[in-house]
Amino acid sequence: MPLWLFRRSTSLTKVGARVRTLIDAAPREGAAVDRLHALSSLVLEAVPYSTDQAASDLSAEDVMEAGHGVCQDHAHIFVTAARALGFPARYVSGYLMMNDRVDQDASHAWAEAHIDNLGWVGFDISNGISPDARYVRVATGLDYRDAAPISGLRYGNAAEDMSVSLKVQQQ
Repeated sequence: MPLWLFRRSTSLTKVGARVRTLIDAAPREGAAVDRLHALSSLVLEAVPYSTDQAASDLSAEDVMEAGHGVCQDHAHIFVTAARALGFPARYVSGYLMMNDRVDQDASHAWAEAHIDNLGWVGFDISNGISPDARYVRVATGLDYRDAAPISGLRYGNAAEDMSVSLKVQQQ
């Protein structure tokens, strides 16, 4: 995909007043990768990790207003701010192999920004690191809706129930 595509905003990654405040606090000088790591830290500082809300339809601005969020929320805020700073950025969904367990509670999300002469660089805002060999990328897109790990369509008004069991381990 062309890089210009990843500069587009979506309804989930539209800059609002609260995100603008975060962008204004981001460093404008220095190496791009250092500036983006600083942005990642600013996002986590402004929106501490909390599982009190886990709705997939919250925009970056909604999450900034709530003041807490999960990994997908952090990724949306980072992508929104990085794009406003001129970096192509994308949302990534996938899995993270945890060091202390195989059974997982949920999938994981992080962001990637394109840096000239480096390519796509990952930022796991929730954990404060760049993704490494423990991360499994499933999909990328402009936001969660583009890269949802599971999506579908139902027809009619029948009841449904979904149960998911997730194990992430080295083979």
